[in-house]
Amino acid sequence: MLKLSNNIYPLFLLPILSGLFLLLSFPPFNQGYMAWLSLLPLFFYCRAVPPGKRAFFGGLLTGMVFFLYLNSYIALSVNFLFSPLLGILVVVAASLYPSLYIGVFALSFSFFLQRGRPMLTALAAPALWVLLEYLRSAGLLGFSGGLLGYSQAGYTFLFPLVSTYGYWGLPFSMILFQVALFFLFLPQGGGKSSALRRSLIWPFILLSVVLVAGFTLPSRFPVQEKDETLRIALLQGNISQADVLDPAMAPVNFQKYITLTKEAADRYGSLDLIVWPETVFSLNVARYEQNAAAKLASLAKEAEAPLMFGAMIEDKHSGDVFNSILLQRAGQPAFDTQRYDKQRLVPFAEYFPLDNLLNMILNSDVSLGTYTPGGKASPFYLNNFTVGGIVCFESFFPGPALQLVRGGAEHIFILTNDAWFLESHGVQQHADAAPFRAAELGVGVTQVANTGLTRSYNYRGEKILDLPPYQEGIALLETSMAQRQTLYRLFGDYFVILCAVIFIFCLIQTHRRSNIL
Repeated sequence: MLKLSNNIYPLFLLPILSGLFLLLSFPPFNQGYMAWLSLLPLFFYCRAVPPGKRAFFGGLLTGMVFFLYLNSYIALSVNFLFSPLLGILVVVAASLYPSLYIGVFALSFSFFLQRGRPMLTALAAPALWVLLEYLRSAGLLGFSGGLLGYSQAGYTFLFPLVSTYGYWGLPFSMILFQVALFFLFLPQGGGKSSALRRSLIWPFILLSVVLVAGFTLPSRFPVQEKDETLRIALLQGNISQADVLDPAMAPVNFQKYITLTKEAADRYGSLDLIVWPETVFSLNVARYEQNAAAKLASLAKEAEAPLMFGAMIEDKHSGDVFNSILLQRAGQPAFDTQRYDKQRLVPFAEYFPLDNLLNMILNSDVSLGTYTPGGKASPFYLNNFTVGGIVCFESFFPGPALQLVRGGAEHIFILTNDAWFLESHGVQQHADAAPFRAAELGVGVTQVANTGLTRSYNYRGEKILDLPPYQEGIALLETSMAQRQTLYRLFGDYFVILCAVIFIFCLIQTHRRSNIL
């Protein structure tokens, strides 16, 4: 058994090791199996120190080691607008915030360990982890980058768990597995050994029940698909972020996507839909390109296919600006069309309540917090199919896509511009969220990105199409819109509620008499 040393500092190697294991589980290393063992060193650290601030700071240290590297790509986007120093400060702040949640988890885990009831700890730990991840991704500051389950993006055999429980069933299973291993590896002896070993059976039984139900239930729902195959062109213009931000380049960038659209129509013939990435039609396009909106209407007619594209839209009456997706049909008046406005805005970029104060402090004139969040989402209705579209950052969250699928969307498109992140691991982090949305909802999900990664996933979260990144390209997605019902689509975040009930139950039980290990 680990014992508390007079010198506490060597013990901090354990939470550092947990942070490194987590780091290896995510892009660019992609060793997702490490995530299933990543918190074991932190658990042993919590066993070795008394409950309290030392346990909290151990969890905080794990988080900072992990998130400082994972979030380092954020500095690249900040550096387009501000000095490198501010980029570093933003990365530190973006890492400290989620690390606090791991600190709270470590503090709580040490408390349950001190109470000495393995079964309660095995129940409380995964339930608390899910609740903390849910809270971290909620609200205006919500950010879900680095959630534990996203490390499993390459292991599609696990995705039935996501279809059954939503994303939340995956981290629950991962933490439960590690807690069970932790108790199994604890040195045991004396009269308590036999009773303890018997009690350890229950965490493994619970894990088995969760896994068996998760892997079995999705296959009970029949797969539905259309009698016809739909042909959808996906355009990747590969425009650098420097050119995206340059107002003088707006007409050139717009023209590139017009040219790609004509090329797609010529190359593939009859198409049912053509999809552009995020904000190709910017306010600068409207300002510098004559008759830009009319050109879109004419283009849809010439290509004989509707256009789905990202646009910045300014309300003429209120002055509000929206990060939107529009659907331009052939023969339809320009911009007299269906529209989706982004709901989940990027904190401190698209949403920034103190932008004037920041500009004054930094002596700059950068437009932050430009966008207004949209209202209720509705899908786009075409002649023979229905699709939904969400924008960039929203793919990290289940809510917007769930709302669209419940409204009838048979396929979800993610329109994004990840040129902000250059060729960093942030590009893959973002793309890795898409298969989780597909598995949760039981529908195909396709990400269309300006510089990549442009990818499509089927209703099981399996990748079926991939364009090379950082290259101009056109992809043809041929799909029958196969889909199936899922428990997550039916009941939403029911598993989070179940975790809350479990955790409250465990807290109540800790007040009863227990034997300390």
